[in-house]
Amino acid sequence: MRRIVFLQSLAIFVLMVLVVASPSLAALRDGYIGDVAIVAWLEGDTVKVALANESTTRKSITIAAEGWDQRWRPFFLDRTVVLPARTVSIEAFTLSSTWRGEPLAIEATTWDRRAVVEVQTQEIFRPNGYVVPSNSDVEVRVDLEFFATDSDNAYLMVDEYYQGLSPGDGGPIRVRVVEGGLTYSTSRRRVEKIEPSMILSMRAPQPRNEVAVFTFSLYKYGDDARWNYYQDEIPGPTILVYGRNLAFQDNSHLSQRPSPSWDRF
Repeated sequence: MRRIVFLQSLAIFVLMVLVVASPSLAALRDGYIGDVAIVAWLEGDTVKVALANESTTRKSITIAAEGWDQRWRPFFLDRTVVLPARTVSIEAFTLSSTWRGEPLAIEATTWDRRAVVEVQTQEIFRPNGYVVPSNSDVEVRVDLEFFATDSDNAYLMVDEYYQGLSPGDGGPIRVRVVEGGLTYSTSRRRVEKIEPSMILSMRAPQPRNEVAVFTFSLYKYGDDARWNYYQDEIPGPTILVYGRNLAFQDNSHLSQRPSPSWDRF
């Protein structure tokens, strides 16, 4: 009996070490404010924020831009969202004209908690959705231009499994397509360039509770035996998964007060 308890404790300890050690998994933990999971991503000049409340009480959360432009003005106006119980909601924030491509993050606060969540871009990873139902098919297109132009690393490794914060929130990753290079078109009698890319597919987990977030990573490496596992890590997208017992509402299409350009002040 003591041996079983010891092995269980050891397994939990190893899992905790792995969660703390991995930068991508640490980022998953940062995306929670109490019972609410948060992911954010950029679409054009709009920041979209998904909030998933799996608790039985509503939450009041203020969303604001983390950081300012060169004149110390926020990139978008803050807003307080009242999130119903057991609900997933998507909110949209239009960036001001003073944004010039700087890295973005959002700050989510309640009266006693605070979380800073990075706004994801689609420069490398383009998932078919940042918010998906449980057991749905997830597809991620990867732009491999960053790897094709890297003369120091000859190999790119893909995680075999995506991971969440709970052991049951993981699953296998399948590399469906890898393409790029040159091809010859017989009809046009010319050599054509194919942009390097890769398509990954996976099936979203069934969360143990009603909400889960998961991610994966890529790793560049060469023939050097001293390869640093995390130094060459390219963290993948963070994707939020919600169960069928949660309501889903997309408020991103609603008319919102635009963020001012600030130039006229």
